[in-house]
Amino acid sequence: MENRGVTLIELISALAISAILGLIAVPAMSHFIQQQQLRSAAYNLYHLLVNARATAISQQQRVSVWNQDGDWRSGVELFVDSNNNGQRESTETSLYTTTDHENIHISGNRWVANYVSYLPNGRAATASGAFQAGTISLCKSGLNDKYQLVISIGGRLRLQKSSSSRCP
Repeated sequence: MENRGVTLIELISALAISAILGLIAVPAMSHFIQQQQLRSAAYNLYHLLVNARATAISQQQRVSVWNQDGDWRSGVELFVDSNNNGQRESTETSLYTTTDHENIHISGNRWVANYVSYLPNGRAATASGAFQAGTISLCKSGLNDKYQLVISIGGRLRLQKSSSSRCP
């Protein structure tokens, strides 16, 4: 017996099954994409801070990462901080600038709320010269994941993932 194709019933059944599978997969994929956006933002900020520390050591100059308007998610700038104040002036060399992280809440505690600054020896320091240690937290509404960038007293950086029930 020769088979010439599929019947209309078989075609409709296959389409119905694929539609059901699609309806199940779309919400899971959306959640996965949101998790990856948060993870990507955390790793990008982590690598930017590691790069700032390495640049300060290699160039033997103070290098800072600054959030221009007091909000980490609106973008940051990596620059040579020649006047040691943690804020980029027009005369200071900008090394790298990032754009905003949409829908991701990024905040630093008191010591790293506006900037992170590295000395030529790799230690993080405030504008006054005191050691700078703190935590920058990243989260996204609707997700239970939270990333934290922890800066130690010696300027080393650690990225950790934790569970969080709330995101501001």
